Amino acid sequence: MRHMIDKLFRATLDHPKGVLAAALLLCVACALCIPLVKINYQFSDYLPEDSPSTGSLQTLEDAFGANLPNSYIYAQGIDLMQADALAAEFAAIDGVDDLIWLGDVVDIRRPLETYDADIVKAWKSDEGYLYQIALDSTKSVAALDAIKEAAQAGGASAVALSGDEVNTAVAQGSSDFEIQLILVMAVIVILGLLLLTSEAWFEPVLFLSVIGISIVYNLGTNIIFGEISFITQMCAAILQLAVSMDYGIVMLHEYRHFKQEGRSSYDAALAGMHKASGVIASSAATTFFGFLSLCAMAFLIGADMGVVLAKGIVFSFLSVLFILPVMVLLSEKLLQRTAHRKFLPSFDKFAKWCMRLSIPFTLIAALIVVPAFLGSRNTEYVYGASGFVEPGSQLYEDTELIEETFNASGQCAVLVPEGQWGKEKELVAALDTLPHVSSITSYVTTVSERIPTDMVPPASLESLISGGYSRIIIATDLRGESPEAFELVQRIRDLCQLYYPDEAKLVGSTVTSYDMSLIVNDDSARVLFASIIAIGLVLLLMFRSLSIPLILLLTIESSIWINLAIPYFAGETIQYIGYLIISAIMLGATVDYTIILTRSYLDKRREKPKRQAITEAISRSAITILTSATILTLCGAFIGLISSNGVIASLGTLIGRGAFIAALNTFLLLPMLFMIFDHVIEKTTMGTHFYKQPNKQPLEEKAGR
Repeated sequence: MRHMIDKLFRATLDHPKGVLAAALLLCVACALCIPLVKINYQFSDYLPEDSPSTGSLQTLEDAFGANLPNSYIYAQGIDLMQADALAAEFAAIDGVDDLIWLGDVVDIRRPLETYDADIVKAWKSDEGYLYQIALDSTKSVAALDAIKEAAQAGGASAVALSGDEVNTAVAQGSSDFEIQLILVMAVIVILGLLLLTSEAWFEPVLFLSVIGISIVYNLGTNIIFGEISFITQMCAAILQLAVSMDYGIVMLHEYRHFKQEGRSSYDAALAGMHKASGVIASSAATTFFGFLSLCAMAFLIGADMGVVLAKGIVFSFLSVLFILPVMVLLSEKLLQRTAHRKFLPSFDKFAKWCMRLSIPFTLIAALIVVPAFLGSRNTEYVYGASGFVEPGSQLYEDTELIEETFNASGQCAVLVPEGQWGKEKELVAALDTLPHVSSITSYVTTVSERIPTDMVPPASLESLISGGYSRIIIATDLRGESPEAFELVQRIRDLCQLYYPDEAKLVGSTVTSYDMSLIVNDDSARVLFASIIAIGLVLLLMFRSLSIPLILLLTIESSIWINLAIPYFAGETIQYIGYLIISAIMLGATVDYTIILTRSYLDKRREKPKRQAITEAISRSAITILTSATILTLCGAFIGLISSNGVIASLGTLIGRGAFIAALNTFLLLPMLFMIFDHVIEKTTMGTHFYKQPNKQPLEEKAGR
């Protein structure tokens, strides 16, 4: 096997120009494929097939040809005639599949004062009129722009928009620009860090070029999936860049090491490929399986993100292993001309300070680890598109305005078999008694169960009866994902089951979020178990030790618990998808820090006492760990600060903060664990023999001399 690998490495180095040309051609082909990959912004599309919401949404689409109204438009400064004209214009816009407004609930040719005041207030305020629309998710961005233009042209002084599809459309419209901005900021920071750690001005260009090529490979090959989720699109490139940058650092470090021994460039590159391949493969394997563990989620967005991120690690590994050495050989003269002195000093003092701080830090960690674990398990989560909205944004203010003006926080719909009007009337009456139900729109409330459907104009029927189903629209005064909203969903389901056993279908954004909460709560233990087992096995094979995997997993898991407990103690909510993803990402990516330090510690421990070995291991590993951790911390911070999407911003903040905490644990907690379990590590690690200090001579022997 080693002979075959050597032949492959030699063949690569024997044809550097051909390898680079092939790599660039493949890069161009993948770049052309990137725009062809569709981006899916719908959480509901990733629910399992057996989820109640999945079947109900399909039934709604089949029966009514459109989704449930998923957005609100509040047009201000218009009268009734203008509102009627705008309703027709809005309904004609491409991307608006359905529209309901006051004119669909009452006959606006009659004085509005003759109708129930509560019904009118649900659609009309002193300032304007409210419309509920069903937006086509594939056309929502353009449709919302057209709606704003039509409203202004129709006399509206202001337009407020809210709803799940509006949240999604705003996120969709801003994501491309934000991805580019985040990448630019990340590249600037990474370039600065690499310049500090490099020995030639051209080295950072090599690093970024190779990782950039691997990112293009990863994004372009997503075409095999047809589409990816917006979370994957936003995070894939930046995470691949941040997580795999240290692969190139290790490869170039080994090349320089062999070059300084006096070897030729070819021999130094070959030896560097052999030496670095094992280290990089070990690091990549833990990250690969950490990402891949997301596939254990029943909520399919986990598999979507896990496969893409894991694929990115493979491309980064192969690119660094084969393309970087080739580029080093081809640019050797440029590297020599741009060589400079080392900017960073020795990290010996840093290592000594880490050892001094390790005892108090370990005591503090021991005190907070249990509260952190409990806090991380009790954080309040959001599940659906409501998490997209950032407080302080225009969308947030519009949502608040509509909710306060019309008491319209959320809605859902019940689909029941058409024609059973008596039973439907009983169900509507029962639903109307539930707390937080503000209004109900149905055939029996809008028309009458006494009037045959063939006597009602088709235009008045199409939004309530179609495809053999009667639609009951329920408006509530609850926010989409509060505990009270989820309790209401369950009570509605119970009533539907009572009146229409196994026949009624319940749909709505809150319903989808509720189903997601049931699914992802089960996913938590599944993903955690899969990631720990997969990474634990990699560490077991890597170090051939029973104790080291447990120590390293404890170090990283404790940092995850602390990271996820902070929102709990701060009274904040986080996206549950972010929680699951961050657990796998941190376990897969930041465990590299502990691997680097552990390898160095084991090497030093064979020759020196444990305290000296750990101190020298920290000094030797500090630059690689600090570079990688700083990159991941700052990239996460950029995502958190720049993204206007609440889900992505939350994920970025968790990643950045998690990388920082993991680095602290690696430098301050792990050394003390090595000190405490030094003897256990030696006894449980295959083929390991630690340095033993010579026994002191007895006093009698000294006296006799």
